[in-house]
Amino acid sequence: AQATLAQLGGDASQPVEKNPFYLQAQSAVDDAQRNLADSIVKAPFDGIVTNVDALQVGKYLPASQPAFSLISATDLWIAAEPKETELTYVRPGQTATISVDSYPGTVWHGTVASISPASSSSFSLLPAQNTTGNWVKVVQRIPMRVTVDDLQGKPPLRGGMSVVVGIDTGHARGLPDFVTDLLGRFGQKS
Repeated sequence: AQATLAQLGGDASQPVEKNPFYLQAQSAVDDAQRNLADSIVKAPFDGIVTNVDALQVGKYLPASQPAFSLISATDLWIAAEPKETELTYVRPGQTATISVDSYPGTVWHGTVASISPASSSSFSLLPAQNTTGNWVKVVQRIPMRVTVDDLQGKPPLRGGMSVVVGIDTGHARGLPDFVTDLLGRFGQKS
């Protein structure tokens, strides 16, 4: 009797909800309910689930391992990487035309959503290093996101498709410097 009374915290008349065994069991139930709730996957947006071939009912999936990909059905964007020399007058908010190799003659319209503050090579796992001291200027590519504004009545766009993006900057594109230099030399008289 003394051992049981000690397990009850010295008070046999205490409510069940205060009993240490009850509290321990309630904690285990709470943990199990939380784990069950965390095992249900809810998509944050409407889309199409891909790469589900490897999933089987009852298959164990370690924490932080992706099970599949979800591609949005409505929030589509283009990941473009134009040359830094092509971005002189490009600004977020400008309109863009998008053509897709798979659908010749069809044009989508979009908007420049963002332009990265750094080149693609600065984010690479192994950035290019010049250890020789001979500097060769290489034109960098700058990541840019273009949202697709008009999806209604157009063929479906799919992730990974090849596209061409044109942006109306309001400026005419000039000839490269080496061409104008070459033309200038031929125009000079000796």
